[in-house]
Amino acid sequence: MRFLLIFTLLSWHLNLSGQQTAASDYDDRPYFQQEVGYLIKATLDDQAHTLHALLELRYTNNAPDTLRELRLHCWPRAFSTDGTAYARQALRNGDTRFHFSSPSERGTMDSLHFRVDGVTAQHLFAEEAPDIVIVSLPTPMLPGQTIELKTPFRVKIPASFSRLGRVGQSYQITQWYPKPAVYDREGWHEMPYLDQGEFYGEFGDFSVQITLPENYVVAATGTLNEAGEKTWLLKKAAADRERLQTSKSLRQGYVYEAFPPSAEKTKTLTYSASKVHDFAWFADKRFQVLHDTLQLPGRAAAVDVWAMFTETDASLWTKATDYLKRATRFYSRQVGNYPYPQVTGVQSALSAGGGMEYPMITVIGMSSSAKDLDQVLAHEVGHNWFYGILGSNERDHAWLDEGVNSFYERRYLARYWPDAPAGINFLGQYVDYNRLGYHYLARLGREQAPDTPSDSLSRLNYLVGAYSKPALALQELEAYVGTARLDAALQAYYDNWQFRHPRPEDFFRSLEHALQQELPYLRAALQTNQTSDWAIKGKVDAATGLRQLAHQGLRPAPAVAHLKMEDGTILTETVAPGTQELPTPAATSALSLPTAENPLDLYTHNNTRGARQLQLGLVTGQEQADQRQLFALPLLAFNEHDGIMPGLVLHNRTLEPRRLEWLAAPMIGTRSGSLNGLLGMRLTAPSHAGKLARLSLNIGLQQFSDFTLGRTNEAYQYQRLGTRLEYTFRHAPITQVSSKWFAQFIRLNRQRPRFDQTGEVIGARATPELFFRTGYQRSVSRTLSPFTVAASLEYKLVPTETAFNVNHLRLDAELRGGYQYEQDRFLRWRAYGGVFLLNDLRDRATRTSSGFSLLDNAESDYRYDDLFIGRNAGGRNEQQLGAARQGGFRLPISPAFGYGRSNNYLLAVNVDADFPGLPGYLPLVFFLDAGYYGFKAVSAEAEVGKFSWAGGVGFSVAEGRVGIYLPLVADPDTKVLLEQRGDLLQRATIRLSLADWLPWKWMDNLK
Repeated sequence: MRFLLIFTLLSWHLNLSGQQTAASDYDDRPYFQQEVGYLIKATLDDQAHTLHALLELRYTNNAPDTLRELRLHCWPRAFSTDGTAYARQALRNGDTRFHFSSPSERGTMDSLHFRVDGVTAQHLFAEEAPDIVIVSLPTPMLPGQTIELKTPFRVKIPASFSRLGRVGQSYQITQWYPKPAVYDREGWHEMPYLDQGEFYGEFGDFSVQITLPENYVVAATGTLNEAGEKTWLLKKAAADRERLQTSKSLRQGYVYEAFPPSAEKTKTLTYSASKVHDFAWFADKRFQVLHDTLQLPGRAAAVDVWAMFTETDASLWTKATDYLKRATRFYSRQVGNYPYPQVTGVQSALSAGGGMEYPMITVIGMSSSAKDLDQVLAHEVGHNWFYGILGSNERDHAWLDEGVNSFYERRYLARYWPDAPAGINFLGQYVDYNRLGYHYLARLGREQAPDTPSDSLSRLNYLVGAYSKPALALQELEAYVGTARLDAALQAYYDNWQFRHPRPEDFFRSLEHALQQELPYLRAALQTNQTSDWAIKGKVDAATGLRQLAHQGLRPAPAVAHLKMEDGTILTETVAPGTQELPTPAATSALSLPTAENPLDLYTHNNTRGARQLQLGLVTGQEQADQRQLFALPLLAFNEHDGIMPGLVLHNRTLEPRRLEWLAAPMIGTRSGSLNGLLGMRLTAPSHAGKLARLSLNIGLQQFSDFTLGRTNEAYQYQRLGTRLEYTFRHAPITQVSSKWFAQFIRLNRQRPRFDQTGEVIGARATPELFFRTGYQRSVSRTLSPFTVAASLEYKLVPTETAFNVNHLRLDAELRGGYQYEQDRFLRWRAYGGVFLLNDLRDRATRTSSGFSLLDNAESDYRYDDLFIGRNAGGRNEQQLGAARQGGFRLPISPAFGYGRSNNYLLAVNVDADFPGLPGYLPLVFFLDAGYYGFKAVSAEAEVGKFSWAGGVGFSVAEGRVGIYLPLVADPDTKVLLEQRGDLLQRATIRLSLADWLPWKWMDNLK
């Protein structure tokens, strides 16, 4: 199956979790595999969207065990309820389409009535997996015995949620019949249907009869037996090819095509297939058809090559048969000859990645370019070898199929698209997403071992662990042992295991036998999350001519070095695991460990000795080991005191996270004339085992103007220096839990005018404040009901206490959550509580910025955590900017009123809900804010508890980070203050948390 890995600007860092999975002990029982034969007769009702079918199954027990039951997959039942493994996984991966689907869109399989050798057999569905049926055999099946099992079945075809599905009267009939689970040396391998996680099937023969209206075009596994239907398809293919070659109106992209009425007359098509472990078919009355043949060396009969597609992407699919032929020829040469009579590519609906493979046939969705179409078709054609012929258990060992196939896909692209190498175009440069994904997750300490069951992998770990990292591991092995030796080893593996069920241990043993060496580094790369990092150290020893090498990480790894000589020639040297020295001739001008030959090397900045050219790039790019990379981006900012601030962002941040990252953003205030900006640095240390996933240290400095003296029009600056130590804990991704602890120090220094006794300005004075904070946060990122709990303890220290500024110790706690009640429509809630444990102002009515506040605006942002356009500007418009801290009220009330301020405690609740029934591009919400706090009107009076509330409507996006809110109702006191603002527009509040929109915030928090 081909997933389209789309790394756009948002894909700056892929947070992928680390979990180590050891290989299971190898079972030394004699190898065997069961044998099956299918006769299926099915009739399509395209009005009711159902299949009425009959299964006759011949099952031969080649095991040395007596079987008393058969376990079969009835995977259409996965689309029947919210309680199936598929439904739970879809929600865990953020897909809510099935959860919110109507009963008419859901599917099932029913009408089952099993008979074994003519005797009724009882069956029951597994309690935790309603798409698995257990059939009790009337009599035990002895070793070597064959039985015949029959059952009718009805399939209600679901809408296109995953693989099996329909869009209108376009049908994708996959995973659709009762299918025996594999029984092998490990026992039964029954598995519920999953979207993320593929399959494991017994090899056998199929004879499938399909009855449907005669104007449908059908593509299927196997050989079409009706000569008349094939003649009709060949005539249609010739006519369609001529039309496509002469058409001047072909468009790329989605094209709406109405479905023609179904013919009243039906036809029955019969397909035969041998040595396959699955059968799929696709039917659409709109399909265009192309046909060709392919003659492969070593086989007498030509291979039929079919392409079937709709008008969508027809401009690209005109060359589809050429791509299919080329891919089939390529894999035949590289791995072993294609054994089947036909190969078919289908463009149709697919909601489970970019493409999905079945024996002799693949279905893919839309393509963005000719290269994209060729790449996906080649990948799916390759699965005829690494899935179809080498029938491994994809559910438990996805890499053994997807990863090995991706390795060959990389070769295919290098040969046929040399000017557009494997990767995606990012800002005019090609990015190797395999290397990017692996480096990304491993450097953040969130990688899981590729040999982890599919449903225990996070979404992104599945993409990297199943596809990318195994391809990189074989690329590393190829560089070390040589292409010819690796090719011979993989061809021997194919020859030994074709039409059988190899496991990881069989793969490793086969390669080790062919290469005549053990491969602990390959095993570690695929069965653990251990890492390796080579580094070139020091200078060449003049006496010995040796250069020191260093290796960090638990994975033993080889390396390949390039030595550039003074005459320009390149010498290549292989470095065995554990090597500490490398012979370096005196004429060597540069030494490197190239990324292409060392793709699993975790950090590449230490892989080069010799001159490295400075590379200046725009925005960011992929890490290049042989260059010193610096990135720049023009910047334009604004605040009320500094005015417009032109500037420049400079940083070393590549798409991959680095151990040490820095950013500098100098700006000049056109109004203040001041030098402003941001300066930051982060040091990250990932861990690949234990409770710790990552330890990071952040240091940041910001300087802007935050006060202007009216009579002199002089702006005064502040400096905020912050350090933060963060400990990120490791959790199994399937739990959807994340947690972290932090310790933080902040020094805030605000410059203010100094006056003499006459009131004249005589300079500036500093008002420093120190903050020491520690806290913990734990989140459960459930799609329907996410939840976060956070608590922090803060001590504020001022050098000299005053009547308005004192030391304090405060405890803050916050609960955030939500509930998705319609697809993409949420109810969000937040509860906040805070109390001062130490505060000399608790018994006074003094209003300070560091007191609790119902309003979250520039005035109450006393630590300067956020960036505000008009901090201390005193204008009415600045009061309309807010965020979501403390009380989180969405009201533009002036701080001069002391509204919602407390020196003792504060409790608050914020709720907003999307209007039901509206499309996603109309994010209209209701909101309600309520708070209770200790209030003193004057210091001499006793404190009273005061309750305030307000509600209204607004527009909200980005999970509430950005919004415009208009209060319409409120308690009497609040209502009076709002009315003093003026009309409705003057009462609106804008929520724009600028600090949350800094690029690195997004880069490190993608899931």
